[in-house]
Amino acid sequence: MKILPSDNSYRTFCDLTSGYRLFCVMNEAVNSGIIDLLDAGERTLEELLQATTLLPEEGQRFIELLVGVGLLERYDDRLYLSRFSRSYLGRTSATTQRHVLKFEPLLMENWRQLGTVLEQGQGSLVREQAPPEYGQRLQLFQQAMGEAAVVRSRELWDAVTGLPEQGTIIDMGAGDGTYLREFLARHPGWQALACDLPDVCARFAAGDRSGNLTLLPLNILDPQELGEMVERYLGKADLLLFSNLCHCYGPAENATLLQTAGKLLTENGLLIVHDFFRDANSFGALYDLHMLVNTWNGRSYTTAETAALLQSAGFGQTTSIELPSSSLALIASRSVPYPGSSSLFDLKSHALDHGFFAAVELDPASIRSEAWVRAKCSYGCSQYGRRWSCPPHSLDRAGFEELLGGYSRALLLAGQPPLREFQEHLLGLEKEAFLAGFKKALVFSGGPCCWCEECPPERCSFPEKRRPSLESCGCDVFALAEQCGLPVAPLRNSDDFVQYIGLLLVE
Repeated sequence: MKILPSDNSYRTFCDLTSGYRLFCVMNEAVNSGIIDLLDAGERTLEELLQATTLLPEEGQRFIELLVGVGLLERYDDRLYLSRFSRSYLGRTSATTQRHVLKFEPLLMENWRQLGTVLEQGQGSLVREQAPPEYGQRLQLFQQAMGEAAVVRSRELWDAVTGLPEQGTIIDMGAGDGTYLREFLARHPGWQALACDLPDVCARFAAGDRSGNLTLLPLNILDPQELGEMVERYLGKADLLLFSNLCHCYGPAENATLLQTAGKLLTENGLLIVHDFFRDANSFGALYDLHMLVNTWNGRSYTTAETAALLQSAGFGQTTSIELPSSSLALIASRSVPYPGSSSLFDLKSHALDHGFFAAVELDPASIRSEAWVRAKCSYGCSQYGRRWSCPPHSLDRAGFEELLGGYSRALLLAGQPPLREFQEHLLGLEKEAFLAGFKKALVFSGGPCCWCEECPPERCSFPEKRRPSLESCGCDVFALAEQCGLPVAPLRNSDDFVQYIGLLLVE
């Protein structure tokens, strides 16, 4: 999550300070056997308590909380797993994350010592482990990462489209092969090569991989081993995957990896860096600190840093695609840009770098025009009929809704005073979108037009800059902002936070 400039709520503070409690609750729901019992079928509260070792009073209070937070559902006095719990906590679910729950407490040990790392430097908590301890930790790590990969691999390959029926994919740092198995299930005509350390590749079960998947056990940081592998498969890959790999290493190591491994690709091949990025969202920024406390030199990079590394490796074209659970795919090629995506990530990044503190993608079909909003313009605004961007000169409800019907994607934008600067930023973003290929780009402003003190009665003095406000078209801006996760409230005090809301219709 990110605390917005407009958010001054004590509730947010409480959510931040007590977030670990929900993890403990979720973890105990699994450890107590409640999840497994309800995964097998519904039960009453009494039946559930009898089947566990929970004390009656304490257990009832705990189960009531599980219902309250949505981990369980209750219908006609019978308890069921919620859809969320069935998906991520159920033992037999294809997307279960139970090993992630087991592994997280190990990571918390280092997070509690964040201050030590900040004072003594990255790597100060990393220690040599005895073989048995290392083996157990590695196994749990691989199980946890494998579970997470089940979800993230689906997101990635949902986003990467337009591939030919046949080709070769090489996964650098393949882990347990989840990304490749998901890829081959969708593209059975492809050949796949999985590269990773020998003890990691050993986790591939003989019956768990198809005939078109080949294991390549090697240390990709060893120049000789990597060089031999590249020489063997030089120019044979159509797709090269770096998934959750670059964050493990420093810039110099990644530069060498991308430069050397890039030689594996055909001339028109694609290189995908799938990872968490510091500038993409708050999760990516938090993951950077995760690397800080748990690795020697790992980090989350910015998209610009990664694009620069790719360009140095000969990949001059990069397309960014946001994925649902906070990761990002940077798809790079040597010459022709990847044509399979119209991601708004670059536009959102541009907005956040140029005067806006929030940019949220939304479906224009979710925007509603209300008669009462236009009525408040007509019966309550001293500027009614005096500005060329306001009623009755702006779009009426019918015209606004007809316009929205011609678009499928939009960005809601939030900014701060001064208003003139906010409106300048909106026009700049509209131009940026147009130059990026979104020919239908059109912005709606927040607040009254500010290009002149008073509008001349005969015509607008700045028609090239004139844009209607959302309110003038009947849009309930308060409801729309809250729908997009932006808290808004009427100004009651002189020191209340002032924010403006605008809209960019994209395509």
